[in-house]
Amino acid sequence: MRIYECPLPSDEASALAVIFELQMPIEIRCYRDILWQFINRPNPNPKIEMYEWLNVSPHAKKLEPFYTGPSDCKVKLVSQTKPITLSHYAYISIASATIESVLHENSLKVRISPTKPIKLEDECHILTLQLEHLDYIQLQFTLNNTKFVQNHFIAKLPNCPLGLKPTQFVEFGSFRSGHHLQWWNLLTILEMNSLSIADESVAILIIHSILQYGPCTSNSNTVSNYWCSESHEQLLEDHFVDELILRLDRHLDDCKFNWKNELVLVVLTMITMRILTICHFTRQDQVADLALKCRTTGEQWIDLISESISTLSSSTFNEVEILRRKMITIGACCLLTFLTHIDRISCLKHRHCNEKYFILGRSF
Repeated sequence: MRIYECPLPSDEASALAVIFELQMPIEIRCYRDILWQFINRPNPNPKIEMYEWLNVSPHAKKLEPFYTGPSDCKVKLVSQTKPITLSHYAYISIASATIESVLHENSLKVRISPTKPIKLEDECHILTLQLEHLDYIQLQFTLNNTKFVQNHFIAKLPNCPLGLKPTQFVEFGSFRSGHHLQWWNLLTILEMNSLSIADESVAILIIHSILQYGPCTSNSNTVSNYWCSESHEQLLEDHFVDELILRLDRHLDDCKFNWKNELVLVVLTMITMRILTICHFTRQDQVADLALKCRTTGEQWIDLISESISTLSSSTFNEVEILRRKMITIGACCLLTFLTHIDRISCLKHRHCNEKYFILGRSF
C-alpha cells in the first residue's frame, strides 16, 4: 500500500509560510518576481535543480486547488529534499503496516527559489562600455577605473598603435587618470580638439566618464551638496560651467549643417544634459538654452536627411537605410534633451516657450 504524506509542514511557522505562498496577493508576488529577476541578472531565469512543491506528487494534487498565483511566476516554493512519497519508502506491505509507517509528516523543506547574484567584477564588466576599434582596444583598462596616474600611462607610449598619434594615445589614456580630473580633461579636449568626438571610441570614453556615479563625497553630513559625487563637483562651479557652455556652443555651431557625424550631436547633447542635471540654479537657464539648441540642431538634421532621402532613387536601398538609421540616432538624441529631473524639465519648458514667443514677436 502507498503511504500518506501530509501536504503541510507540522511546524506552524512553516505551514503558515506555505499558505501565504499559495495565496499571496498578486501585487506582492509581482513585486517579488521583479526583484528576484533583477538580483539574478544577467540570467533572470536560472535553472534550479530543486523540487517544486506544486510539481511533485502528492503535494501538487493536494495544494494546487488553493494556489491563486499565475502559472508562470518566477519565485516558487521549492525544497532541497524530495518528498518521502517519491522515495523507496513510498510503498509498504499491508501485513507489516502500522499507523506510524503509513502516516508521515511533510518531508519537504520550506524555501523559495534561490538567487544566483552576479559577481561585482562581472557586473562592472557588463556596465562598462567595451572598445572595439583596433587602435583603442588595448586601452580598455583606462575605462575600467580612475585609479591610475598619467605618468604610469605615459610609460606605455612605446606601445602606441600605428593608427594613433602619440598625443592622441596619451590624451585618451590619461583622460580618466583621477576622477577629479575628468571634467577638466573634457574641457581641454573641447578647447584643443585633441581628440575627435566623432570617433566612436572617444565618444564611449566621454559618455562613460560623465555618467560615472562615484565616488561619493566624503564627510557628506557636513557638505551641502552631498548628493553630488566627487567626480562631478566641478559642475557646481559657475565659472567652470561657463567655460563648458562656451565651448559646447561653439562645437554646436561648427556642426550645425554637418549631419553626417551624428555621434557628435549625441556626445554634445549628453554632456549638456549632464551639466543641466547637476549645475547650480544660477546657470540652469544658460544650460537649458544650450540643451534647446541641441534639440533644434537635431530637428534640423532630421529635416536635412529627409530631403536627402527624397532625392535618392529607390534602387539605392542601402544608402537610404543608412540615412534612416542616422535619423533614428538623431531622434534619440533629441529625446535625450528630456533626460533630467522635473525641476530642470520645467526650466526647459519655460525657456522653450520664451523662445517661441520671441520668434512670433519678430515675425509680426
